[in-house]
Parts: sequence; C-alpha cells; structure tokens
Amino acid sequence: MKPVLTAVIDIDATPQAVWDVLTDFAAYGEWSTFSAADGTAQVGSRLTMRMPGMTFRPTVTVATPGQELRWVGTLGIKQLFHGQHSFVLSPNHDGTTRLTNHEEFSGALVTLIRPFLRTPKKDGYAAFNTGLKQRVEDRTKLGPGA
Repeated sequence: MKPVLTAVIDIDATPQAVWDVLTDFAAYGEWSTFSAADGTAQVGSRLTMRMPGMTFRPTVTVATPGQELRWVGTLGIKQLFHGQHSFVLSPNHDGTTRLTNHEEFSGALVTLIRPFLRTPKKDGYAAFNTGLKQRVEDRTKLGPGA
C-alpha cells in the first residue's frame, strides 16, 4: 500500500486568490514554516523545493489556474522514490475555497522513510495549509495588490 498524505482546509477567498498565493513561490519564505520554493507554475518547468532536511527538484505536470497544481519528483530513479503532489482548489457554495493538499509516495525507499512522513505532532502539510490560509485571508482583507 502506497503512503498517502492529505490535508484539507477551507479558505475564505476565491480559488483564484488562493492560486495567486499558492503559485507565488518566491514569497513562500514569508508565510510558510514548512517549505520554500523557486520556479514557475507552468507545465514542464522544474521547481526547487526546500523542506526540513531535504531539497528536491520536481517537475510541474498540471498547472490549471484557480483549479489544480501538480508536480512529480523522484529520488534517483522512479523505482527508488517517487512522489506525486497535488493541490486541488474547489469552490464551496458559501464563496470559500477548499484546498486539498495531497501526496502519494511509491518506490523501494518508501518503506524506510514511512515513519518520518507524518507524526501527530509534526504535520507539515497541515502547517503549510494553515500558513497559506492565513496569507490568503490577510491579503483578501487588505484588498487588491496586497
């Protein structure tokens, strides 16, 4: 069974407002306590992702503004370690946006790192979502151009 990590949060903003912050990789260091990133949200582009204890270079596979951002990354070859990460933005009936932050892992090394993927006291995916929510909602309150 492949390890899967999922964190979901509702954000009081439109999907486009969430997308604008999610894809502003250069600003991650201003609000994310979990990751930093460089690159562009464009299919085929390579990102540089930095997380506690690791740096990796995934390739963007889906970049649909206001809807979905997805990338895949490997360590060595796909058979050793492969991660497919997605952010899906879904509009709620009340005008908020549901962000689903999801990653699936596969490969021979997954068994070795499985215990470190998530612990109840250190859930980086939930922390990322919380930081993103705060950043988006703060910007929405301040108005356009914030």
